[in-house]
Amino acid sequence: MGVCTAIYATIGIKFVNSKGAGVVVTNFTAKNLRSDSLIVAVGVIDPGFSPSYRTIATDGNKAQFSMEGDNVQISATNPDTHQIKTTTMKIAGGCTCHINKVSGPDTVTFD
Repeated sequence: MGVCTAIYATIGIKFVNSKGAGVVVTNFTAKNLRSDSLIVAVGVIDPGFSPSYRTIATDGNKAQFSMEGDNVQISATNPDTHQIKTTTMKIAGGCTCHINKVSGPDTVTFD
């Protein structure tokens, strides 16, 4: 393994409506499907400038993920329409230096 950088990696997702405007969601959950456990992002400081962006995991969570990557089910509700959207992304961690999004969306769009 090479030398780890000092960056603190985070993985998140943005929620928007059909017009592209940000949605401040409710009932947000991120669940590691391999371990069947909810993920609570460690060490997140709310920047306040993007309330429609939710952090899923940080380097503080890397031990919760396998090196190959685990499927994470993300679910949230649009409080204006009560529509629930669910998507899946794959996040790797384990013994590596940082967490890494292997696959999945950057944005979830409500109808």
